[in-house]
Amino acid sequence: MNILQTRLIHWKRQWVSLLFWLLFPIISTLLIIQLTSFIQEDSKVPVGIVLQEDTALATTLYESIKQTPLIRVHDLDEHEALAQLEKHQLDSVFVIHNGYEANIQKNSRNHLITSYRSDLSFAYTPVKEMIVSFVQQDTGRSKAAYIVKDLSDTYGGGQQWNWKDVVSKSVDIQKKEDLLRTTFSFTDGSPTASDDEVIQFKPWGLWALFSLLSTLLLFDWLIKENRLSILPRFAFIRISFKNYMLQNALFYTILCIIFDGLALLTFYFVIHEPISLGLIAAMLSYRIMLNAGAFVLAICFKNLYLYYSTSFALVLLFAISSGAIMPIDGIINRVPWVEFLNPIYPFLQNNVVNLWLLLFAVWIISWYVRKEKFDA
Repeated sequence: MNILQTRLIHWKRQWVSLLFWLLFPIISTLLIIQLTSFIQEDSKVPVGIVLQEDTALATTLYESIKQTPLIRVHDLDEHEALAQLEKHQLDSVFVIHNGYEANIQKNSRNHLITSYRSDLSFAYTPVKEMIVSFVQQDTGRSKAAYIVKDLSDTYGGGQQWNWKDVVSKSVDIQKKEDLLRTTFSFTDGSPTASDDEVIQFKPWGLWALFSLLSTLLLFDWLIKENRLSILPRFAFIRISFKNYMLQNALFYTILCIIFDGLALLTFYFVIHEPISLGLIAAMLSYRIMLNAGAFVLAICFKNLYLYYSTSFALVLLFAISSGAIMPIDGIINRVPWVEFLNPIYPFLQNNVVNLWLLLFAVWIISWYVRKEKFDA
């Protein structure tokens, strides 16, 4: 209790910085996630779509365009769309004319869609080609439907196929067989599937990195209180200096675990990250490993600035090699032992067992049992 009271006196004088570093992982992660989402949404190409008929094919075409990751679709009437295009509020405008479905069924490819662009339409060509590819899917299905119907009529099959049945069947086959995705193989035989999704940061990966940084900076108290002017006093105190440091580290660990629980609830309610027992266990193991590692690192330094420099360098190194920011699957496939050298990687895989935790525990035990003498 005396040690706790002493630590509370320290916290009372430093509560602003203490609260800042405890909340730093939560706030920084949320800011980056929200900022990334805003930038990605704002960087999408604004395209105006004028839908002049409400038919199945026209609606399907509109939804296909709308689901394209890098396009922000504005559903407007033609007059308003052209007005915004003249003001350069839209990159381009595409009008899906009346009779789109009827012309597709008649195998007529003329006057299906009209496009407009301005002298500042930088993304007009790729957007146009993308929409043309969707239209070609519809016309290809329609042509296939007529071919199947003619074959059925010519050879007198037992089952008669109409246009809608063939088109519907082709859509089902495309979804089932995933015809629009391609899997490539490199020379080493490792497959890589194409993915059209926009790359996003992993919230727990960012939290793990920011927690590493905040924990290292929180444990600078070890260096501040490990001064030659203070150490001789413990020769006259019932508790040893090592016990003093370990018990204070325990108080910091309990405090960090409380804020880790706050992070768990915040991410669940704000960015809808699921909560599971595996995640909770991995977070607890990761937190103990972090605090043990920060303790081990801090007792190895006497200079604060050198400690800060080393802390930032370690965070940068682990950020690159952990896979929290950028994927490292290719590196791990070639050099599997990399994952064992990074203390963050097991947490990202929801693993409770972390070899670094065992290493730090052995280090702390050996440091604790080693005898030291202080001159009074």
